[in-house]
Amino acid sequence: MSLLNYLNTYFYHTDELCHALKIDAEQLFDWQQQGLFPKPSYSIQNQIKCSSFLGIYECEEFTDYYPRGSAQWGLDLIKHKVTNPAHAYELFYQQYMQSLSKCQQQGFSCQDDRFNDDLCEQVQNAWQQFLCSKYGTISQNGLVEELVQIELGRAIVDEITDERTASSINQELRPTLLQAIKLLNRAFSHPAKHERNLSLRERYIDALILKYDLSIK
Repeated sequence: MSLLNYLNTYFYHTDELCHALKIDAEQLFDWQQQGLFPKPSYSIQNQIKCSSFLGIYECEEFTDYYPRGSAQWGLDLIKHKVTNPAHAYELFYQQYMQSLSKCQQQGFSCQDDRFNDDLCEQVQNAWQQFLCSKYGTISQNGLVEELVQIELGRAIVDEITDERTASSINQELRPTLLQAIKLLNRAFSHPAKHERNLSLRERYIDALILKYDLSIK
């Protein structure tokens, strides 16, 4: 799949996102300037040369792409009438904590300080990474619940595997590791071809399945 086909399949370009939110590009840009909405995950610059019966035409086009789940965040901003960064962060914090609680109820937990004593700092860092669209690139849809699953799942994997350096895994810990990898499998995006070898999916799923002879079926 070509890069443009990949982006058009899994992401919204600016006009599509604005249409889904019933806003204009100016409103979207204003949200971003105020620190309420993530930056685009991908920005494409195209040098176009068009040839036809009437001659040759050259131009340059710029297109921004956003994860499809970002529409949900925009709808939440509208629903809750968010107009300032503090209110936006409060909304993000609530969604983060709800998602974390759900994961913990499902049995996902770890000793990492980021999810214990340093949890408030972890959420603040996640908020900044959310705004710069880190998660829009590495997650399936750019949803808050997915970024929680990614960071919690990675923490569990790193805890069990000594940050993926252990040569083998205790048999009793394999089911927990497998469940964490399944959690990551649901949350991680399937990256574009040029990013595949450097992706978190490659490092935390594909490589570990081979290294520890696992299966996520």
